[in-house]
Amino acid sequence: MGDWWQALTGDLQIFYAIAFIASFFLLLQIALLAFGIGADVDIDVGDEDPGSGFLSVRTLTAFSFAFGWTGVLMKQADRSTALSVGVAIAAGFTVFIAVGLLWRSFAKLGESGSIDYQSAVGAHGTVYLTVAANRAKPGKVEVMVQGRLRVINALTESNESLPAQTAITVIGVVDPSTVLVAPH
Repeated sequence: MGDWWQALTGDLQIFYAIAFIASFFLLLQIALLAFGIGADVDIDVGDEDPGSGFLSVRTLTAFSFAFGWTGVLMKQADRSTALSVGVAIAAGFTVFIAVGLLWRSFAKLGESGSIDYQSAVGAHGTVYLTVAANRAKPGKVEVMVQGRLRVINALTESNESLPAQTAITVIGVVDPSTVLVAPH
């Protein structure tokens, strides 16, 4: 391999070095991702959402991979160094943008998993476990929240307890995990 490497011109050696190193890191990222260790390091530039940045280890590896191998192909096709570098930069930048857009779209697929009980205000449901009168003791109610039937903690300001199977309406939110209900 030493004779092969020594026979290469300096610019071709640089393109190969970048291509080999980027290929190693790309394969490493794929292997880690296959084992569920696919966290990426984003470099924050601005106030965008975390995980949605274009400048990351993943996108820089993609740029280097495309730049290196495109440069190798251009030089092996007997193109000038200037043309090879220009085309390699264009290819690298194109792949950089494509990978950035792809991972940004993946990031948007995830849900936070947080339930916003404020969206339940005005919804109708039924008492699941008795809700004590005058906010004395929380009970549980079944209510559609964000398109799903949920059993959630509830209090009432009613002077009478609300027994199981009583129709209710959510009239407010007490805290992040408790709603305020009234008989329907």
